Amino acid sequence: MANKIKRAVLCLLSASLLAVSGQTFADGENTDSGEVSSEAEETEQKTAARAKEAVEKIDCEDSFITSYLKKTGSVSGYDVYLKEKKFDSAIWEKNGGKPAKKADYTDKQKELDKTITELKRLGDITIVDTRTGKAAATFKKSSKCGEGKLWVSDGGRFLLTMNEDSTKPLKIMEVISTIDDPYLFRSEDGKTLELTDSKHKKVISTYKDSGIEDGKRVFTGDNGFAWTDTDTKQVLGTFRYSAENENYRMIVSDRFGSFGLENKKTGYIWWSIPMGASRDSIATPLLADELRSTSILRYGIPENRNNNNFLRSATGDCDISVKDIKDGIRVTYNYISAGFSYPVDYTLEKDYVKASLKISDIKEKKPENVATEVTLLGSFGAGDMNEDGYYVVPDGCGALIRFNNNRTTQSNIYRQRVYGDDLTAVPVTKGAVSEQIYLPVYGIVKEDNAMLVVAAKGDTNAILSANVSRQSNSSYNLCSFTFMLRGTDDYYMSGSGNERFTVFESGDIKSDDIELRYYPISGKGADYTDIAARYRQYLLEDGGVKKRAEDNDSPLYIGLYGGVMKKKPFLGIPVNKKAALTDFSQAKDILSQLRENGVDDMAVSYANWTNNGIRSRIDTKAEPSGKLGGSSDFSALSEFVAEGGELYPVSDNKCFYPGGGYNSFSKTSVRISGSYSRIVSYDRAYGIPDGFRKNMSLLSPGSFSQILTEAADSYSSAGLSGISLSDLPSSLYGDYGKKSVSRGAAAKLFAEGCEKLDGSLENGILAKTANAYAFPYISRITDVPMTSSRYDLFDEDIPFYQLVLHGIIPYASEAVNGSPSPEDTALMAASVGCGLDFDMIYEEPSELKDTVLDTLYYADHRWWTDTAAEYYRLLSPMLKAVSGCTITDYSADGDIITTVYDNGTEVVTDMKNKTIEYNGNMIQFGGKEVSAADEQ
Repeated sequence: MANKIKRAVLCLLSASLLAVSGQTFADGENTDSGEVSSEAEETEQKTAARAKEAVEKIDCEDSFITSYLKKTGSVSGYDVYLKEKKFDSAIWEKNGGKPAKKADYTDKQKELDKTITELKRLGDITIVDTRTGKAAATFKKSSKCGEGKLWVSDGGRFLLTMNEDSTKPLKIMEVISTIDDPYLFRSEDGKTLELTDSKHKKVISTYKDSGIEDGKRVFTGDNGFAWTDTDTKQVLGTFRYSAENENYRMIVSDRFGSFGLENKKTGYIWWSIPMGASRDSIATPLLADELRSTSILRYGIPENRNNNNFLRSATGDCDISVKDIKDGIRVTYNYISAGFSYPVDYTLEKDYVKASLKISDIKEKKPENVATEVTLLGSFGAGDMNEDGYYVVPDGCGALIRFNNNRTTQSNIYRQRVYGDDLTAVPVTKGAVSEQIYLPVYGIVKEDNAMLVVAAKGDTNAILSANVSRQSNSSYNLCSFTFMLRGTDDYYMSGSGNERFTVFESGDIKSDDIELRYYPISGKGADYTDIAARYRQYLLEDGGVKKRAEDNDSPLYIGLYGGVMKKKPFLGIPVNKKAALTDFSQAKDILSQLRENGVDDMAVSYANWTNNGIRSRIDTKAEPSGKLGGSSDFSALSEFVAEGGELYPVSDNKCFYPGGGYNSFSKTSVRISGSYSRIVSYDRAYGIPDGFRKNMSLLSPGSFSQILTEAADSYSSAGLSGISLSDLPSSLYGDYGKKSVSRGAAAKLFAEGCEKLDGSLENGILAKTANAYAFPYISRITDVPMTSSRYDLFDEDIPFYQLVLHGIIPYASEAVNGSPSPEDTALMAASVGCGLDFDMIYEEPSELKDTVLDTLYYADHRWWTDTAAEYYRLLSPMLKAVSGCTITDYSADGDIITTVYDNGTEVVTDMKNKTIEYNGNMIQFGGKEVSAADEQ
């Protein structure tokens, strides 16, 4: 074997043995493995595996076999006995003949009849251990082979080869371990292994002992190799080499349709399923099989309203076939009994492995069963209980889940949809406030190796799952993507919250094709910054993203709010009327104050600046509201902003009220259950729908292209150079009515509209947060997440979103003045080169009472213009110094955050003392910026 894989194999073997060693308990109970054969017993005690070795059961006295059956010979320490076709007649004949009636049996004949009955239970062949005189196995199944006949014992532990008429034994082999591989048998001297097909009908590979290499015994054959532990009692796997290039090669297991990705320079191997999984001390046999499955299919039975059926590729549910294709293998998963089949291609590209599945290739052969989810490579890169490492999860800003962090309660399992939940399924009660996944990736870090996993296709229907050892009901830490094939919705009969039914998305599977990319990263100290850098490279080279960040560019982001609908008395009757919060002249006044205080560059978004915007209607016409001052005042504002910044009037159309030529029936998304999707306002105290506020309609994504094209035309005609789409770039959902728009189709329609906007407006699109599919069309992003959801499973937050985007797309924080600690928010934002954002209104916050904008109580400009200007003056020089640079390193040690940029600038932020140091300068919040020389 090649020396290059020695170190990796040694590590993997050690890990696989350690992961299953010792006395381990699951659910507080001892997991006794039960009785096994003598050779397997030592292995069972050593590994404490929950799975049991197969045991040969023979219901016959040993003496009956040796006395009455025909001995055909001996081989490898076993006497072989043949049960001839009319053996019972021959026995009776030797003992004086068989009476016509049982009533005539003598006592001796009765005993003989019992003996014959026991012998009939045996197979055609039985073997007896010559050392002990005990029957070892009996054989019923046989098939033709080149040497004659191949017999497999009833318990699957022995493989016997006999001549064609089964009168002469030729050789016998015993399985190494039915737990690890029930199809791999060894010779008596341990020098030869034979691998049969999954039905034990033929030998497909023969391997010869090549000696011990780095803690494992290696057997080689003409078409592959096998690895066992040194005493040949545990099977590590049977493999062959497949595709390879200059840097990597694939090591394939045809048994499980699995593979390893070997780095030819370092010898490190990433495995798609963990070695030693079959002997896991915590996992049940079913879960051990799940660990060894390269694909898991979930399906529903609509008639039963049931969606909790799972098919695992490593179990008897699945017939796996592996075929070589260009640069890799094609694994076909055939779940015969359930009626599903599909092929997945695993191919080696230049610097990554690709797993791809065409949705059209999924065959559903039984109409009563419908596929709902599929998982590919769910155990890829699994970390065992003796490995140090962590997962990088892009929840919000990003988080780390460290291996074996002892957060093992089932309620902590992480499972979230990429790009957020589908908004059409409006919950009955308001859920917990959490962040969403904006990036279709995750990362793995262990030793000096890291892995970036990208959902390059099918990302709009991806679900990211992660759990740690024990929490996963196994000894392994796991993280993977699952892809939703059909959505489900809950339908409540008669409006009752108790009579809930599951409804399945109808028709053929509408999801996009699936493509996963696995980018290995190696190097001393490889970590999440390397994963972020590789994903940034992916976005620029394969994701259609172009660099928009420029040097010496760091504006202050200001969010202004024009008008709002407010109930006011008219002839004693409360009616909804437009009310101004910040008219155009007042907006100019706010910006003037900022400019006078030293803010020389601003990116200004202006919401509710049109009548339709104020009324929460579809807003595409770019017509300034007369309530706010009309066209002339708006033009004056635009000209003022252009002198030192960019203006992004908001066109927020995700949720709307009917009017202005758009009705709620033709433009509203439809839920899977068939009802219209109405966005509910929830009571803040109880989380139930607020009956005092009218529900809004959710815009059908089928209208995205039309709405965004109209906005592009009208904004361009009005002489505007930028637009804000509010949070639409971070909102993804489908329409499951007659328009039938999937989440994937919705993302494409959104991209088409944004492409027109980006091409027609000089300053492009400002997004209030953005999902990855929007990155190619976005010029600036505000409200970038500053934290993760901080689930109990997470160990710490990291600014992964910022690490990816800095130097590519300019971004700004959430509203600083909307946070509990504005100073800390500004410091944290600055630590990752993030611009500052402030929300402001001109009128008193009391005007917000009983309006849809009542959460802006903090936005009174009187309190914040001076602070915003001060923060800008303090941070702008530092932010401009790195604005066009990517982040090359990031670390957080307690209150000290260190960020390094590709131009060599190192920024050290001290959250406790509220200081920032960079390039010999120190920024002291609450003070002034001083140079290092001034401090001496």
